[in-house]
Amino acid sequence: MFNKNLISSLAGLVAVTLAGCASTQTQLGSGGSMVSGSAGAAGAQGAAPQLTRCATPIGTAALIEQDNPMLAQAGLTSPIPLLRIMMAQSGCFRVVDRGQASQAMQRERAMAAGGDLQSGSNMGAGQMKAADFLITPNVVFKDSNAGGGGAGLGALIPGIGGAIAGGIKWTNMESQVTLFLTNVRTGEQEAAAEGSASKRDLGFGGLAFGGLVGAGGGAYASTDIGKIVSAAFLDAHNKLVAQVQVTQPAATRPSASGYMTLSDVNMRSGPSTQSPVVMLVPKGTPVSPNGEKQGAWWGVEANGRAGWIHGDYITR
Repeated sequence: MFNKNLISSLAGLVAVTLAGCASTQTQLGSGGSMVSGSAGAAGAQGAAPQLTRCATPIGTAALIEQDNPMLAQAGLTSPIPLLRIMMAQSGCFRVVDRGQASQAMQRERAMAAGGDLQSGSNMGAGQMKAADFLITPNVVFKDSNAGGGGAGLGALIPGIGGAIAGGIKWTNMESQVTLFLTNVRTGEQEAAAEGSASKRDLGFGGLAFGGLVGAGGGAYASTDIGKIVSAAFLDAHNKLVAQVQVTQPAATRPSASGYMTLSDVNMRSGPSTQSPVVMLVPKGTPVSPNGEKQGAWWGVEANGRAGWIHGDYITR
């Protein structure tokens, strides 16, 4: 009789376990996280189908790194790398690096200025792209465990199976994140978006009965909350893009200075026709003088790039 009860209890436990496994998928995706794949000259590969795409970039953005102790407590690192992949795949923002890679670039430029690099390395001034926007991510997540299910299951299933089933708990995981977009030139916050994601799962709490211990199979590791946070950022990204798309791309807004190019002209990295070309600036492009002048050459910004244009090609 005891064996029959044991077999019946374990069979019921297996059924409950399988039901719990069937509900462990994150709602917005599976396999890794919502942010996966790659982006570059070959296009976006493996991007989540829910990710909003843009035919042309809204502008150029720098992502702001923040010290968030809550991330470390959850075993998570900075969300910046995931956001960079997401934004590269969506094509809604060009991203300029202002983090550790930027510090490494400054060291390269210092070596170039000191004459340590090979000639023709093209490391002149005025080549770094200007950011139109600053995007600041924030993470607020909640991990709540709702008990009570174990006691009910334990009462229904007798014997050892009931003891193990009594340790089954529902786990609700939620994540809430925000993205704030600030105009670099004005310092004004132009858009803000909140994103959220949730997951519900069945798990086992560790317990002992008659010398046997139920395994802690339902405990969430950092990768689980990481998946939820990734999905929440995708949600926030889509909402932010929807807000910013109603405005003109920053690079095409009329220049407050009222200056524009008189004809197609090369923007150069220095005030000389011998300086490398930064880009071709089409006729009628708004330009913003930065106050620097050397002879007939003007230091300007145009289409998010900084460089030098001869004054003969600038008009109001």
